Amino acid sequence: MLPYGVALGVVALVGPSLSDADQLGLTAVAVAPALLSAPALASAIGGRMDRAGALVVGSIGMWLALTLTRGPAAAAAAQGAMLPFILGAGVTSVVPMLPQLVRTVAQRIGDAAFLVLIAIALSGAGALNAANGLAALGLFLAVAACAVIVARIGGGDLASALAGAGSRDPAVATGLAVAFGGSTAVPLYSGILLLAASAALALRNRRKAR
Repeated sequence: MLPYGVALGVVALVGPSLSDADQLGLTAVAVAPALLSAPALASAIGGRMDRAGALVVGSIGMWLALTLTRGPAAAAAAQGAMLPFILGAGVTSVVPMLPQLVRTVAQRIGDAAFLVLIAIALSGAGALNAANGLAALGLFLAVAACAVIVARIGGGDLASALAGAGSRDPAVATGLAVAFGGSTAVPLYSGILLLAASAALALRNRRKAR
């Protein structure tokens, strides 16, 4: 819960300096759930899949609660648009013991929805600029740092906390931004930052394992 408070604090501080569309995009990233494939990311960077999965479930609950505050119309549009992706990426990650056929079908549905949402995010590439890039970077660092600090204080697994609580799913954020009527530039920046950080941490973990 604390990373969401920090994220909304960043929106309150940085949002007024952005255009209305970018402010909505930043809000979409702030309230989005953690990366729905966080258990797999946690495994790649040296964490535990079960702990990351539990954190993802909690973040989905926070996302639903925060989205509902923007009104039932926005909530219904966002949830309806992202249901296939959540089914494919979220259910199969959090419930890994599903039969293989069910997992395969759900994953293919999720993959198709993911590609659609990424294509929508890429359509906002023309709106990328220094202002929304810095805002995305500030939000990314604040959420990740908060998750790591909370895990360190509580004696938790840092890698699992970073994946399951310190990330924001860029595809879900894209769907939210569109539902809110905002720009997809900040979700796109967020996805690029998450991809770069994940690759760096995974490479670091592989080197440590040797």
